[in-house]
Amino acid sequence: MESFAAEALINADCSTVWDIITDEGNYTLWPSGIVWIEGEIGHGSTIRIRTANGGRRTLRVHVHQIPGQEMIWTGGMPLGLFTGVRTFTITAQDRMTHLHVREDFSGLLLPLVRKTTSGQGHFCTEYVNAVKARAEMFPWPLPEHGP
Repeated sequence: MESFAAEALINADCSTVWDIITDEGNYTLWPSGIVWIEGEIGHGSTIRIRTANGGRRTLRVHVHQIPGQEMIWTGGMPLGLFTGVRTFTITAQDRMTHLHVREDFSGLLLPLVRKTTSGQGHFCTEYVNAVKARAEMFPWPLPEHGP
Protein backbone atom coordinates (compact mmCIF):
# COMPACT_ATOMS: atom_id res chain seq x y z
CA MET A 1 0.00 0.00 0.00
CA GLU A 2 1.07 3.56 -0.70
CA SER A 3 -0.45 6.48 1.22
CA PHE A 4 -0.34 10.26 1.14
CA ALA A 5 -1.98 12.76 3.47
CA ALA A 6 -2.35 16.48 3.98
CA GLU A 7 -4.17 18.59 6.51
CA ALA A 8 -4.95 22.18 7.38
CA LEU A 9 -6.63 24.22 10.07
CA ILE A 10 -9.12 26.44 8.25
CA ASN A 11 -10.57 29.68 9.54
CA ALA A 12 -14.14 28.80 8.53
CA ASP A 13 -16.92 26.71 9.98
CA CYS A 14 -17.32 23.02 9.15
CA SER A 15 -20.41 23.57 7.00
CA THR A 16 -18.50 25.97 4.75
CA VAL A 17 -15.69 23.46 4.22
CA TRP A 18 -18.20 20.64 3.67
CA ASP A 19 -20.06 22.72 1.10
CA ILE A 20 -16.82 23.33 -0.80
CA ILE A 21 -15.69 19.70 -0.94
CA THR A 22 -19.14 18.45 -1.98
CA ASP A 23 -19.97 21.13 -4.57
CA GLU A 24 -19.32 19.32 -7.86
CA GLY A 25 -20.50 22.34 -9.84
CA ASN A 26 -17.53 24.42 -8.73
CA TYR A 27 -14.69 21.86 -8.56
CA THR A 28 -13.28 22.97 -11.90
CA LEU A 29 -13.42 26.67 -10.98
CA TRP A 30 -10.79 26.50 -8.21
CA PRO A 31 -7.47 24.61 -8.17
CA SER A 32 -8.95 21.35 -6.87
CA GLY A 33 -6.83 19.18 -9.17
CA ILE A 34 -10.01 18.10 -10.95
CA VAL A 35 -10.44 19.46 -14.47
CA TRP A 36 -13.71 17.70 -15.37
CA ILE A 37 -16.45 16.14 -13.27
CA GLU A 38 -19.74 14.43 -14.07
CA GLY A 39 -22.36 13.38 -11.54
CA GLU A 40 -23.46 14.58 -8.13
CA ILE A 41 -21.24 14.23 -5.09
CA GLY A 42 -23.63 12.54 -2.67
CA HIS A 43 -23.80 9.46 -0.48
CA GLY A 44 -24.03 6.32 -2.60
CA SER A 45 -23.45 8.13 -5.88
CA THR A 46 -20.89 7.50 -8.59
CA ILE A 47 -19.02 10.38 -10.17
CA ARG A 48 -16.62 10.47 -13.09
CA ILE A 49 -13.62 12.77 -12.93
CA ARG A 50 -10.51 13.76 -14.82
CA THR A 51 -7.58 15.02 -12.83
CA ALA A 52 -4.97 17.59 -13.79
CA ASN A 53 -2.25 14.94 -13.70
CA GLY A 54 -4.30 12.13 -15.31
CA GLY A 55 -4.47 13.38 -18.88
CA ARG A 56 -7.64 12.30 -20.71
CA ARG A 57 -8.15 9.26 -18.46
CA THR A 58 -11.58 9.32 -16.79
CA LEU A 59 -11.85 7.84 -13.31
CA ARG A 60 -15.07 6.36 -12.00
CA VAL A 61 -15.37 7.02 -8.27
CA HIS A 62 -17.94 5.77 -5.75
CA VAL A 63 -18.88 8.26 -3.01
CA HIS A 64 -19.73 7.40 0.59
CA GLN A 65 -20.49 10.08 3.14
CA ILE A 66 -21.24 10.78 6.75
CA PRO A 67 -22.63 14.24 5.94
CA GLY A 68 -20.69 17.07 7.50
CA GLN A 69 -17.95 14.77 8.81
CA GLU A 70 -16.42 12.36 6.34
CA MET A 71 -16.47 11.56 2.65
CA ILE A 72 -14.75 8.63 0.95
CA TRP A 73 -14.10 8.35 -2.78
CA THR A 74 -13.21 4.83 -3.95
CA GLY A 75 -12.16 3.86 -7.46
CA GLY A 76 -9.94 1.43 -9.25
CA MET A 77 -9.79 -1.69 -11.37
CA PRO A 78 -11.90 -4.86 -11.17
CA LEU A 79 -10.95 -7.69 -8.81
CA GLY A 80 -8.96 -5.30 -6.62
CA LEU A 81 -6.07 -5.21 -9.10
CA PHE A 82 -5.69 -1.53 -8.25
CA THR A 83 -7.71 0.53 -5.77
CA GLY A 84 -7.51 4.19 -4.87
CA VAL A 85 -9.29 5.59 -1.83
CA ARG A 86 -9.45 9.29 -0.93
CA THR A 87 -10.82 10.06 2.54
CA PHE A 88 -11.84 13.59 3.49
CA THR A 89 -12.39 14.20 7.21
CA ILE A 90 -13.52 17.47 8.74
CA THR A 91 -13.74 18.23 12.46
CA ALA A 92 -14.43 21.37 14.46
CA GLN A 93 -11.40 22.63 16.32
CA ASP A 94 -11.19 25.86 18.31
CA ARG A 95 -13.97 27.60 16.29
CA MET A 96 -12.22 26.57 13.09
CA THR A 97 -12.23 23.45 10.92
CA HIS A 98 -9.55 20.81 10.68
CA LEU A 99 -9.49 19.24 7.20
CA HIS A 100 -7.57 16.01 6.73
CA VAL A 101 -7.31 14.33 3.31
CA ARG A 102 -5.69 10.92 2.90
CA GLU A 103 -5.13 8.90 -0.25
CA ASP A 104 -4.42 5.18 -0.16
CA PHE A 105 -3.42 3.10 -3.18
CA SER A 106 -3.26 -0.69 -3.15
CA GLY A 107 -3.57 -3.79 -5.30
CA LEU A 108 -1.50 -6.24 -7.30
CA LEU A 109 -0.88 -3.69 -10.07
CA LEU A 110 0.35 -0.95 -7.71
CA PRO A 111 4.00 -1.50 -8.71
CA LEU A 112 3.05 -1.01 -12.37
CA VAL A 113 0.98 2.13 -11.81
CA ARG A 114 3.22 3.58 -9.09
CA LYS A 115 4.59 6.19 -11.52
CA THR A 116 1.06 7.64 -11.86
CA THR A 117 0.69 7.92 -8.07
CA SER A 118 4.18 9.24 -7.33
CA GLY A 119 3.15 12.91 -7.28
CA GLN A 120 -0.03 12.38 -5.26
CA GLY A 121 1.47 13.72 -2.03
CA HIS A 122 2.04 17.05 -3.76
CA PHE A 123 -1.46 17.07 -5.29
CA CYS A 124 -3.03 16.16 -1.95
CA THR A 125 -1.29 19.11 -0.28
CA GLU A 126 -2.30 21.45 -3.11
CA TYR A 127 -5.93 20.31 -2.77
CA VAL A 128 -6.05 20.98 0.98
CA ASN A 129 -4.41 24.38 0.52
CA ALA A 130 -6.90 25.26 -2.22
CA VAL A 131 -9.88 24.31 -0.01
CA LYS A 132 -8.41 26.45 2.78
CA ALA A 133 -7.95 29.45 0.47
CA ARG A 134 -11.49 29.10 -0.91
CA ALA A 135 -13.09 28.70 2.54
CA GLU A 136 -11.22 31.67 3.99
CA MET A 137 -12.10 33.91 1.03
CA PHE A 138 -15.22 35.17 2.78
CA PRO A 139 -15.76 36.13 6.42
CA TRP A 140 -17.93 33.79 8.40
CA PRO A 141 -20.45 33.27 9.61
CA LEU A 142 -22.00 34.69 6.47
CA PRO A 143 -24.89 37.07 7.08
CA GLU A 144 -28.39 35.65 6.78
CA HIS A 145 -30.19 36.60 3.60
CA GLY A 146 -33.62 38.08 4.17
CA PRO A 147 -36.72 37.38 2.07
